[in-house]
Amino acid sequence: MSTASPLRTSRGARAGFTLAEVAVTLLIVGIGLTLVVQGLMNAKLQAANTHYRKLSRELALFTLGQLESGLFWEELDGGGSNGDTLSGTYAEEGHEDVSYEIVLGGEQFSEDQKSYDDKNSAYHDSWGYERERKQRAEDKDKDDEDQVEEPFEKVRIKVRYPRFGERENSFVLERWIPWEQVYGSKDGDTKAQAGTGEEQQK
Repeated sequence: MSTASPLRTSRGARAGFTLAEVAVTLLIVGIGLTLVVQGLMNAKLQAANTHYRKLSRELALFTLGQLESGLFWEELDGGGSNGDTLSGTYAEEGHEDVSYEIVLGGEQFSEDQKSYDDKNSAYHDSWGYERERKQRAEDKDKDDEDQVEEPFEKVRIKVRYPRFGERENSFVLERWIPWEQVYGSKDGDTKAQAGTGEEQQK
């Protein structure tokens, strides 16, 4: 009758992994997979943000081209709620989640003005900003007869797109555009009306 020696028994017991070693291995693998997934998500969000910033620049240039072509003369001539601002979306271009806001001259974007009001006042008047804009527009109309029109107008457009994480979700483009391209040629309108009157007299 043979019995196993104590040395051989201890070696056989050490042939496998202990529960603690398996747990540590699983923990390391889990942390590694988590970091890999986070890296992939960040890369995906960064790629989406870069795509929308590039798209926003193209849409901003497209809208400024429309402005230079005179497509917004009626809106800027009092057709809208305020002649110094324009806003809308790019739903017709297939981008329902992208919007724009155009401000002329020294006007501020509505989001920037709201942040300024919240920072500099203990309370926020939701109608105060609109009243101030209307008052500035009225003062501007009163001074138009005495002032000489500038040859160029400063136009800024802000395009907003979906937010990806904590990244900025807007793109701002600024351009100086000839006054007549923004508001239309008053002399041209006068000549056109005069020509129509002469034809009626004949």
